[in-house]
Amino acid sequence: MSFAGNKYLFRICCLLLGLVFLFSAVSKAWDAEAFADMLLRFGPQWFSVWAPIIILIESALGIMFLLRIHPRSCAVVADLFLIVVSVVFAFGWLARGITDCGCFGVFSTMLDDKPYITFVRNAILIGVSVPILYYDEDLDEPTPSKLLITLLATAMICFVSGLSMRRSFMLPRLSMLRTATGEAGTVDKLKTVYPFSADSTYYVYLFSYTCPHCLNSFANVQQYEQFHVVDKVVGIAVDNPEAQMRFDSIYHPQIEIRNLPKNQMESLTGRLPVGLLLEHNTIVKTEGGFISSPGLNIE
Repeated sequence: MSFAGNKYLFRICCLLLGLVFLFSAVSKAWDAEAFADMLLRFGPQWFSVWAPIIILIESALGIMFLLRIHPRSCAVVADLFLIVVSVVFAFGWLARGITDCGCFGVFSTMLDDKPYITFVRNAILIGVSVPILYYDEDLDEPTPSKLLITLLATAMICFVSGLSMRRSFMLPRLSMLRTATGEAGTVDKLKTVYPFSADSTYYVYLFSYTCPHCLNSFANVQQYEQFHVVDKVVGIAVDNPEAQMRFDSIYHPQIEIRNLPKNQMESLTGRLPVGLLLEHNTIVKTEGGFISSPGLNIE
């Protein structure tokens, strides 16, 4: 069975690539500020401008694959895009120690210390594009309705991306805590790490020493105690002695930090960083992706 005339394989590959690119674009757009923040680790300050451009490219590719609009051209662009992204990530990994590509935005885990997974995934996606490149049957010409759908859907994703880049507009956040018993269960788990008192207020910062979002938010987290917004700030980090030494030498933390094994951190959260405001043993606020300065809310 050849690639050239297999209509069903062609359609399946278009569907798979469309779903992957569209999911990647939407997840980045939901917290574009955090994605732009992550890109700063790969280059100079202006490098974050690539955040909306990447979201635009992925959203357009995803929708065009799903609607099978110029699929061969999309496959070529997608392969070039994946190759460039892989080269940039390889540089970040080898030269700067970056282990998270942020490929799926809010769904990317900051706990993944296996960068090779990114390269394997990209290679698989390039392989999926091969049947599209070699498909030789006549393709449907894009209709005005398909082009209109592509334009509107891409514009909507870009609009969401624009909202999430501005802190004055707050999109509803997805649930960031993984607990079977809800909020009370989360507090119980936190109490096994630190003896929280019901009479005090705390800001609990769940982070990793190697997570770019976590490091960029750390100064803001410490301000919760410096500005007397809470009684105490407690950091809970993924245990990594070597990375902690480098972190301590650069940031000189002034808050108490407790370390947790990776599997225990995963039982608390599916992404990092996460900030929790505790009052009377109750979580009253959850913030993730980027922790804003408490000074913004002080009148």
